[in-house]
Amino acid sequence: MTRDGAKRVLLLTTPSSYRTEAFLHAARRIGVEVVQAVDLPAPLSREWNVPLGLDFARPVEAAERIVNYVADHRPFHAIISVDDSATVLAAMASARLGLPSNAPESALAARDKLRMRELLAEHGVPVPVFHRFAAMIEPAEVAPMVDYPCVVKPTRLSGSRGVIRADDEAEFVAAFERTRRIIEAEGHALATADVLVEAFVPGFEVAVEGLLTADGLQVLAIFDKPDPLDGPFFEETIYVTPSRLSVGSQAAIADCTARGAAALGLRH
Repeated sequence: MTRDGAKRVLLLTTPSSYRTEAFLHAARRIGVEVVQAVDLPAPLSREWNVPLGLDFARPVEAAERIVNYVADHRPFHAIISVDDSATVLAAMASARLGLPSNAPESALAARDKLRMRELLAEHGVPVPVFHRFAAMIEPAEVAPMVDYPCVVKPTRLSGSRGVIRADDEAEFVAAFERTRRIIEAEGHALATADVLVEAFVPGFEVAVEGLLTADGLQVLAIFDKPDPLDGPFFEETIYVTPSRLSVGSQAAIADCTARGAAALGLRH
């Protein structure tokens, strides 16, 4: 506890995140003290009076800075990432400080689409047929190996960036090259990047919000996505809740989500 008995958390956020203010508002309502760590260069963080500027792209170094910050200040009760850009960093720093969190390997699996597919398949959780290709390959050479329709996607970008459907070999080549340009534009080295190609799965799509604790998964809401998501691009549009799906379908979705979380090793 802090001196006045309040919990104290470190909030990992980005300068442009729309989620930060909601977290800060909630913290004020329940009396939680928040220290912000922002994905910023140190000089800019000082200019903006940000308590802790970190490079989220270098999680090992950033975790070390968090540990040193705690040594010079009061400890935290939790480290929270407001989005997936710092989940691995939060897990690394929490492990170093003995705070409750997921294992860093599990946090990485939840971010890396390829590793996620591998673990889900290993544990018998349904996944589409998928292939890994090095980003630097010549897509025309592997296009005959792919079944169509398929979806081409980066392994670590979020927000449906670079996720493109291809219905034949010519579309596959164009989609692969476009995804590769997006990966490079996001600052990732193509020489070490992978591209995930998986079978297109027709049907409706949902989003699940829940809390995962030692007692298991507690589903907070299932959101329907009423707009068809058939490609070639998959922009996030409308979310609707409560879901219009049957009770049985919602139970099956919750069960599959819980199995998927367990396969990745997520626990918190």
